[in-house]
Amino acid sequence: MEKKRFIFDLDRTLLTCNYQKVETAVFEPFFRDKTELVMKNIAYLLDEYETMYQTYEDKRLSKFLTEKSGLEFTPEIIREWKNAMMSEADTMEEGVIELLDYLKEKNKSLVVLTNWYGKSQKARLRNAKIYDYFEDVFTGEYQLKPHPRAYINAMGKFNPRECVIIGDSISKDYSAPRLHGIEAVLYDKDNIHDDNYVKVKKLTELKKKY
Repeated sequence: MEKKRFIFDLDRTLLTCNYQKVETAVFEPFFRDKTELVMKNIAYLLDEYETMYQTYEDKRLSKFLTEKSGLEFTPEIIREWKNAMMSEADTMEEGVIELLDYLKEKNKSLVVLTNWYGKSQKARLRNAKIYDYFEDVFTGEYQLKPHPRAYINAMGKFNPRECVIIGDSISKDYSAPRLHGIEAVLYDKDNIHDDNYVKVKKLTELKKKY
C-alpha cells in the first residue's frame, strides 16, 4: 500500500544538538561535583521514565529523577533544562532538506513524533527552518513513545498501513510501531545495528524506497 504519512523522530534523526554541552551547563550550577555522575546516568533515567509513564509532566519528572538519582532535581532545574534546549544551535542531519522537499513534492503528509516538551522541540524545528514542512508535532506532554497512543495520535486520519515512521531508536521508533502495524525504518547513520533491521545510513536513501 502507498505510504501517505511519514512520521519522523526528531532527536538524532532530523536534528542533533550537543547534549553533553547543553546539559552540563544546566546541571553544573545545581549539582557541582555531582554533575559528572548526573551526566553519566541521565539518558538511562529518561528512558526508564518514558517506559513507566505515558507523558512528561514537570513535577512528576522532578520527583522521579530525585528518587532515582538520590539528588534533588527541582522543578527549577527542569525548567532550565527545557529552556536551554530551545536556544542551543542544532546540527541538521545530512539529507534532511532534500528528503523533506522530495516528500512534499509527492504530496506526502509529514509529522514529527518526539519524546520531549513541545515548546522546546517546536522552537528547535523553527530555528532550523524546517518547522513548516510538518503538519503537526506530537510531543511528550501528550503521549510518550513507546506507548501505543503515541503512534495512534501520530497516524491521525491515516490507517497503519498508510504510515511509515523513521527514527534512530530500535525500541521507540522501530519495534514498538511495528507491533501496531506501522512500517518502520531505522536511521542508522553509523551502521552499528545488524542487517536484520530495515534501515538506512543516509536519509536520502528513503527517496529510492518511497
